Amino acid sequence: MTKFLQRDKAIKIYTDGSVNPERSGAGAIVLNESGAVIVLANRTLPMMTSNEAEYQGLMLGLELALKLESQAVEVHMDNEVVVKQMAGYFAVNSPRLKVLHRSACELSRRFSRISFIHVTRDENALADTLASEASAGREWRLA
Repeated sequence: MTKFLQRDKAIKIYTDGSVNPERSGAGAIVLNESGAVIVLANRTLPMMTSNEAEYQGLMLGLELALKLESQAVEVHMDNEVVVKQMAGYFAVNSPRLKVLHRSACELSRRFSRISFIHVTRDENALADTLASEASAGREWRLA
């Protein structure tokens, strides 16, 4: 695949998770260094907790970035718990979250540079919409 990244520039990933009474969903958008959407996708998931869905959204975004052969990534999420767990500020105590955290860390190590940034829900509206669509059973992909 074509590399969309200049040597020092990081792509931006916006991710989110959503839970409703029937199922959960994850959404992710990847932007190039100019802010243009490169790819967006969502995934319908079985029922799980909100934080588990957030981790699923994170892993979806990281998987998309890896397919683009990106080296430097800025991850933007509105879930402060997951951001701080990934940045090493918060411990991961839930056994189910530990498994997801470990998987997200393994994906993260495949980039030469990665950062996790907490954003407001308004700043994460498109990822939120994609996650909500997936939790309603509607999957999207633009690649």
